[in-house]
Amino acid sequence: MLFSCSRPRRLSPSAMASVLTQTSTPMKLLSFAMGHNNSFSNIAAQSSSRAHSSHSIFPPRGTNSMDFSICHRKKPRCRRFSTNDINDDSPSSTTVKRSQHGRLPKDFLSTLQSLHPDLKISTNYYDLDSHGHGESYHPSAPPDAIIYPKNEDEIVDILKLCCREVVDGDMTIANKAVEAKDFLTTVEVVSVIPYGAGTSLEGHLCFLDPDNGSDNDEVVVIPTCLFDNADSDNPNKFKKVRIKRKGGISIDMSLFQSIGRVESGDLFVKVGAGVTRNSLNAALRHTGMQFMVDPGADCTIGGMVACGASGTAAVKYGTMRENVLALRAVMPPTIVPSGIECRERSTPVVVQCGTSALKSSAGYDLPALLTGSEGTLGIITEVTVRLHPIPSHIVAASCAFDNLHSAAEAVAMIRMMGVPVSRCELLDDASVRAFNHSLALGHWDCNKATETKSHPQQQTLQLQPMEVKPMLFLEFAGHSETSVMEDLAAAQSICMDYDGRNFAYASDEETRQALWAARHRLYYSAIALRSQDGDDGGATSRTTLVTDACVPLSCFADVLTATANDVKEFGVIGPCFGHAGDGNFHCILPMLENDSSEYKGRVFQVNSNLIERAMRVGGTCTGEHGVGYGKKKYLKGMYGTGGIMMMGALKKALDPWNMMNPGKILDLEAISRYPG
Repeated sequence: MLFSCSRPRRLSPSAMASVLTQTSTPMKLLSFAMGHNNSFSNIAAQSSSRAHSSHSIFPPRGTNSMDFSICHRKKPRCRRFSTNDINDDSPSSTTVKRSQHGRLPKDFLSTLQSLHPDLKISTNYYDLDSHGHGESYHPSAPPDAIIYPKNEDEIVDILKLCCREVVDGDMTIANKAVEAKDFLTTVEVVSVIPYGAGTSLEGHLCFLDPDNGSDNDEVVVIPTCLFDNADSDNPNKFKKVRIKRKGGISIDMSLFQSIGRVESGDLFVKVGAGVTRNSLNAALRHTGMQFMVDPGADCTIGGMVACGASGTAAVKYGTMRENVLALRAVMPPTIVPSGIECRERSTPVVVQCGTSALKSSAGYDLPALLTGSEGTLGIITEVTVRLHPIPSHIVAASCAFDNLHSAAEAVAMIRMMGVPVSRCELLDDASVRAFNHSLALGHWDCNKATETKSHPQQQTLQLQPMEVKPMLFLEFAGHSETSVMEDLAAAQSICMDYDGRNFAYASDEETRQALWAARHRLYYSAIALRSQDGDDGGATSRTTLVTDACVPLSCFADVLTATANDVKEFGVIGPCFGHAGDGNFHCILPMLENDSSEYKGRVFQVNSNLIERAMRVGGTCTGEHGVGYGKKKYLKGMYGTGGIMMMGALKKALDPWNMMNPGKILDLEAISRYPG
């Protein structure tokens, strides 16, 4: 087994003492000390006693490196951003709790080691922390171990060990006698979260305790058929079970890197869940085909399926829901094994959902069920995705408007007239101001030749500040220049009808990149609006709230304008923009760690207002980011009690022990109980 608990380099005691003397803050001390050999623990302990009076950052004497990586996590973890002072009405008010019942079962990792000696496992502090959060403001809640499986068989064995019946802590129940009438069975459950690239935005990767309203073990009444040692002649159909939550693990899918062959004439390819979209398109370059879903970040395909991702190209090519033909997934065990050895019927099931045909009406739409499930139902291992021909001709365009409402109305008319746009992005004046600000700071030094893997040739982009007006960015693609230019002319005419001006377009790649520069660089430009604030270096992605809502196109102009007005009236900093062609829009609202609770409250109020406004017109609280735990409180307002109970019934049927990413999308109280 490969454990990652390494320390990069060794220093002499005098050199280390010198560094520790100069290290004044607990964060810097922890960051330095965790990277060095624990033979200097006495020096470090003395230097850190004032900052950490009750916690040691080094393991007790005689503790091995693997145990150290687990035991040192008992101290408070460093968080880039805290929302503890946010009012209860904010989306961030969900409590992030660590497991209250200890760590992993004592034989969990050793059993995996015996089953798969080459299985890579990490308990390194920094690996754990990076797997406990995404790219958002949600506090980090790390797992207890990270496991890197290479195939489905390893995932099956991992999930077997995550839900076991125990007696008095003994993992073996051989020759167990017939249970007494009042015997209380104990089941140990290890939570599991699949991990892709870590780019999620709604707390999907935070390890949460299922909230049963108590810190005690949960006692439930369940059918005896959920145990592999159930007696078919037993007249008792239900029994009481004590569920012990024993920490959590992250299943990192980065080793699932297969990319299938694209046969001539086919419009699909099979890929491993750990393949990123950029890697896939690079591998497809010679085929003339491309995977068109573009969420911006270099996400993994499995993660994009799990979160129901989309992006700028969804207006033409659709979201992940329309681009997944089939998938394979490992589902959690529904029947609890007694001890390590279990019967065949308790084995986690590997399922094949969908086919490679471009359409099918056979049975339930299982790929759609797992798309957007956010790791709460199973672990996706392979995906068959749609491919599209790379267009022969592409033209990009931009147009300025005097106000945001007119620009949004122009978008709705372009769509109503059936003009086939490939991308349609709308930025408010604050977005343009953010881009100009970042140019002034020198963040985009694009006036020098650059070379990348995807563009081996050197490119030089000449970027200039833009007029501070709401801007509409369009892209047209097709098989002929004539058809593309006809579409461009139709869109230009509509923009002029809505008082658009300075309509510009370009077909060569370099000019197209420069024309769309404000949109392509918007995320980091928005964060840079507060890069010079505070003593800690300013805002980062970990302190930034990125909102996400989607509304019918007929309401898009009004809702987007009202949201932009909220941002100004509440006095918060951040731009509003949208994937205007499908009614999806966002705000990027950077915050600082030392911002007042009053300011943070205003930021979250903007988010709450826009979601409620979207839901009132028949929209959704999330168009592409997913629910996680950040938005689950809005689902009842969207779907009602009946919809929540239906989702709960699906969750209970496929994951009755609530081991898959608990606390996301649904709370336990949303799931109907078995009769007692």
